[in-house]
Amino acid sequence: MSPLRILQTTRFAIPAVTELVVAPVTITPTKPLTPTHVKGLLWTDVLVKASAEVTAVRLVWNNRMATLTTQSTAFWHYLDLTEPDTDWSSESETRIGERYLRFHAEHRERDPRALDSYLARADQDGWIHPASRRMLELWRAELDLLGVGDLGLADDRPLATAAQPMIEALAERGLIIDHRRFGGPVHLDGPRWGMPLRQLVSSEGHPNYLLPILRELVPLICPARMFLLIHDDELTADYLLLERVLTEFGAAVTRLSLSRVPLNGTVRSSRYGGWRGATLADLSATSGTADRTAYRLGMRMYFAGTLHQRSAQSFRMELLRRCVGRAARLLERAPADRHAGAGENVVTALTRLRTRPGYVDPYRLTASMLGKRTALPAHALRAIYT
Repeated sequence: MSPLRILQTTRFAIPAVTELVVAPVTITPTKPLTPTHVKGLLWTDVLVKASAEVTAVRLVWNNRMATLTTQSTAFWHYLDLTEPDTDWSSESETRIGERYLRFHAEHRERDPRALDSYLARADQDGWIHPASRRMLELWRAELDLLGVGDLGLADDRPLATAAQPMIEALAERGLIIDHRRFGGPVHLDGPRWGMPLRQLVSSEGHPNYLLPILRELVPLICPARMFLLIHDDELTADYLLLERVLTEFGAAVTRLSLSRVPLNGTVRSSRYGGWRGATLADLSATSGTADRTAYRLGMRMYFAGTLHQRSAQSFRMELLRRCVGRAARLLERAPADRHAGAGENVVTALTRLRTRPGYVDPYRLTASMLGKRTALPAHALRAIYT
């Protein structure tokens, strides 16, 4: 019997958690990584590395969770209409991002069936438009420099279950309102919990971004796993609904909602611009005397420590540079210590910083690290932060 079929017929009694499944919201490869993206990625990176010292951790990231969306495929269709002969292999992410801004600004009418082939190829073959493949290539280089653990950006992996079986599983539990037989959409039944209806599949058969997430996460549900959903505040309504749906399948679920990072006092979606000069590529290219290790630690000190979970302060380059400088001084004062018993000290220190759901809180960990006496020996600090 398949894992999905078992989930359709069984409700689990959740025992003690022995594995943490970390599922951050994925990012469509259509624009540069902004400070909001960097904050989410670094919180996830510190959380996964620190939590893995005290419990089993599985990070869930699948490119198809981001590409099987109208947001990605509509942009690809636009590029093929407007620039069918462009060679994207050497294009900069800023230039690709500028096309993304133009795509949203133009509000072109499109054939409702135009995206069918894009979605089919992306779902069945893992196809990604050359512009987005170029964007993923640039992201990989930037994240490697930043020391973010491998997300699998170069991997092609089918989602854990197909769309139709997932919809059938939702229907068996009464979690959807299905108007397809009338030529209409499929909605998640939010009103049963006092939430709004949320479209899951359009009347044209195109999935909302929540469907690929469910297709990947639901088959992973089993006893002793805790699911941690990481997302930004703007997606809270969707993720509250996602949490309820996963719970109906027997999952133990918790969420970590992060505030977005304003640019010049304004919080806006990356589709509206305002990110020039503040992308991850811009930050990594900023001149300075610090080495790569100090850059990695300083970026985490800023995005996980200074910009705490609910921070509303705007991105400040001078404050980031100050954090990188402080990181360099901290590393100079903390030679690598390999003394006996260091492992036990790490586990003890990190256990004290665990939240009730079982993950280590990146802000509390960073704040403790910046105190007069760091809670971690130097080798553990480097392993988690650099």
